[in-house]
Amino acid sequence: MKFLNNYSNRELNIWAELILNILVSLFFVSKVFTSNQFGGEVLVQIISTTIILAIVYSIVVFGAINALTKREEKDERDYIYELKSYRISYYLSHGGILGIICLIVFNALYQENIGLLTPPKIAMILLIIALLSSTGKSLTQLFNYRKNI
Repeated sequence: MKFLNNYSNRELNIWAELILNILVSLFFVSKVFTSNQFGGEVLVQIISTTIILAIVYSIVVFGAINALTKREEKDERDYIYELKSYRISYYLSHGGILGIICLIVFNALYQENIGLLTPPKIAMILLIIALLSSTGKSLTQLFNYRKNI
C-alpha cells in the first residue's frame, strides 16, 4: 500500500477510470464477438451484465481510493488539466460521430454497403467512440499530472 503514497487522490481516480474503461471494453467486446450476435436479447443481456460489472467495480475501487487517500482541493492547475482533457474528449467524440455520419451518407449516395451498417452496429460503434473519448480524456489528464511532477 506504500505505492499509493506516490500518487494523489486525483491521479488514483484517473488510473481507476482508465482501468475501468479497459476492463469494460475487453469484457464487452469479448462477449459480443464470441456470441456472434449483434442484436436481440443476447446483446441486451451482454450490455446489462457489463453495466452491472462497471457499477460494482466503481463502487468498490473508487470507494477504496477515496477512503484510503486524502482528498485535495482543486486549484487552477487542476481546472486547466480538466479543460485540456475535455477538449481532447470533445474532438475524439465529434470526429467519431462525423465519421459515422459520413459513412452513412456515403452508403446512401453511392449504394455501397461498407460492412452493412445496421442500427445495432452503429450503436456499438457509438459505444466504442464513447470509450475512446473517455480513454483520451483520462490519458490526457494523467499525462498533464505526470508531466509537472
